[in-house]
Amino acid sequence: MAKTSEASVKEMQRQSEAALRPYVNVSAFIRPNTPILYLRIVNTGRTPAENLRLEMDRDFFQFGETQVDKNLRNKSAFTTPMDSLPPDSELLFALGQGWVIFGNEAKLDLCPTQFTVAASYEFSGKKIDERHNIDLRGYLGSEGEHDPLVEELERIRNVIEKKK
Repeated sequence: MAKTSEASVKEMQRQSEAALRPYVNVSAFIRPNTPILYLRIVNTGRTPAENLRLEMDRDFFQFGETQVDKNLRNKSAFTTPMDSLPPDSELLFALGQGWVIFGNEAKLDLCPTQFTVAASYEFSGKKIDERHNIDLRGYLGSEGEHDPLVEELERIRNVIEKKK
């Protein structure tokens, strides 16, 4: 009976920890009403991800531009540990337009369609190490969300511009 009780307590602790811990998620998405793909890093958990370290396994030059400051791998988020990433906080990085990443003249050495972001962080004295495989190939041929209100505003703007 004592072993069953101890096992129950451990399971409750495990479930409580799972419900309260930070979860750093890394994913790509298409920004609504644009052809631009983004990389999102967000803490979806309920506690801060402490001493967060992010690392990319290869270079990714935003919009295919070769300047050093356009390489995501060189951005502060990927070179300098963050003391804390609070719950619901997110980091957004533009990757580029679909035609830059997937087009006939796309350069995979500048804008790879597959890469990995490693995230290591701490909470309650425990260390978490995760690898997030990003595969942009699924976005080839897909479309971003279209908002009818935004489309109507664009039509109104075009009419106003023509009258000038």
